[in-house]
Amino acid sequence: MLKSPAGTPSGVTPGTMLQTLKRAASIARAATSFLVVVLFLCTHLRLPFDMPDPFSLSHNDKIFHTIAYMTLALSSLISWELTSGWLQPQHFFLMWLVGIAYGAFDEITQLPVGRTPDGMDWLCDIVGLVVGLAIFRVARPLVYRLLFAQNN
Repeated sequence: MLKSPAGTPSGVTPGTMLQTLKRAASIARAATSFLVVVLFLCTHLRLPFDMPDPFSLSHNDKIFHTIAYMTLALSSLISWELTSGWLQPQHFFLMWLVGIAYGAFDEITQLPVGRTPDGMDWLCDIVGLVVGLAIFRVARPLVYRLLFAQNN
């Protein structure tokens, strides 16, 4: 790919790059919102009485909780960074706190719909959050390095 003297790809203006980032941020926010709604519905829909909860038949539900909250953390952090810029350690701490609070809220609010809150599910939610935060922290500099290496 040809480069312009400023180091950006030929034919790509800063305005075009900004528009691309804004579009990516919008898509990431929409995906995160969709994920939150889907996760909430999955844990709050009342199952028919003759149908067992497919996740409670084994330890699959613990794996599901871990993966779901890891995905939620990654999606939220990507959305946040694309919208606001480079995230700092206090942002990661806030994401962790909000994730823990949401996990507790999610478990507690299952009571009114006839489901059973489970402390181990909440613990798996927390593990998923930590894994998602760690993946983001490790992968982010690598992704930026690859992107900037392509443009130089």
